[in-house]
Amino acid sequence: MVTEDKGYDSASDVAACIMQGTMPHVMGADYTICLPVESCADESEITEHHDGRCVYLPERNVAICPMGKALYPSGYKKNHRAVLFRNGRACSSCQCKCTVEQYKSFEIRMPKTAFRKTFCDKDLYVRQIHIHANKEIARQRKSIVEHPFGTIKRSMDAGYLLTRRIPNVTGELSLTFLAYNLKRAINILGTRKLIEAIY
Repeated sequence: MVTEDKGYDSASDVAACIMQGTMPHVMGADYTICLPVESCADESEITEHHDGRCVYLPERNVAICPMGKALYPSGYKKNHRAVLFRNGRACSSCQCKCTVEQYKSFEIRMPKTAFRKTFCDKDLYVRQIHIHANKEIARQRKSIVEHPFGTIKRSMDAGYLLTRRIPNVTGELSLTFLAYNLKRAINILGTRKLIEAIY
């Protein structure tokens, strides 16, 4: 089981977690996605969706829309640095209009060197699932995770960063969390026991 904050979740990442046997709990999530299944016997009948999201399958190079239809790579958008996925035939006959546009389009960010128009939709069976967070897990996560960050930001005066770029920021945050962990260890064990444990 994994948890993540609302707004930082990706439907494709959520789908990958589920396919690997890990159930993600996204705080405040309430949407529908479609996942590939092994056989047509595992398929579910799809008639509608709630705030549906597309899922990208890198091994097949297709995206699955919330209604279970495959979207195919149609072109590369240089200004967005993303591949555009579409399926005009499926969208024109779909009873659920996902957007105000005539056809649903889905973008996946990737470098142009990784873009290819080849895809595999053979024996692609899907089932629809609803993603929502368990309130008890969300409450437990807040009590475990939010407290250290609040303490670090307020009590240790680390509400902003003094450095730029990822390597520098990583080093700064590593030192901050090291100091936090040492303070916690001193409060729990005491200075003498901590020194004995280190040496």
